[in-house]
Amino acid sequence: MRRIFSIVLIIVLISIPKASAQFLGQLRPAPTLNKGEALGGAYMGVYEDAFSIFGQFRYGIARYFDLGFKMGMIGLNRGYFQWSPGYRKSSTSLTVGGDIKYWFTEQRAGDPLDVSIGGGSEYLSTSDYSLFSLGGNIIASYQIRYYQEKSVTPYGRLNVRWEREVYKNVLRKNMKKHSDSAMDVALALGAELKLPSNLHLVGELEIDANVGFVAGINYGLF
Repeated sequence: MRRIFSIVLIIVLISIPKASAQFLGQLRPAPTLNKGEALGGAYMGVYEDAFSIFGQFRYGIARYFDLGFKMGMIGLNRGYFQWSPGYRKSSTSLTVGGDIKYWFTEQRAGDPLDVSIGGGSEYLSTSDYSLFSLGGNIIASYQIRYYQEKSVTPYGRLNVRWEREVYKNVLRKNMKKHSDSAMDVALALGAELKLPSNLHLVGELEIDANVGFVAGINYGLF
């Protein structure tokens, strides 16, 4: 298991480009919500060249299926744009994202891990820059119960995605927008701590082009 994890991590680090990144993370272990259940979350993220505050709403749409929507604000520092010719302006952007997830192996049914697969997208935009990504995820987690209703669940997510960036080249007089597209790979490693009263604390390391850490709370709404 350690050898497999090391190989995956090396592949991810080699594959990560020097340009863009996703910022909204995974922030949930592999199991999905039950049909009709809902969850809300609030988070703060700190990255190499960015800072974010955002929220999440998840809903169980069917057995083993749930979907989520995230929205918030992100501040992009000058360093984020160092790859972009002539662009050196810091900016604040609205960012949104969504995903759907299918849970297909269950720890409680005797499987070694909870594993789910899914797909999602993320979008952010400022007056001079925008980023759209679309890709697939595989999430694995393992719940450790330690006292009555309390538990801690380490998890990991491998993300493979297509990204498209649109930006202005300020070195050119016409200030026309330019675009770039690429396939990217990223890894998220986190843990969720379950407390009584449907409250969960979560922290997550984002191993992406912009390495960062996201922390916050998840709360069962109904």
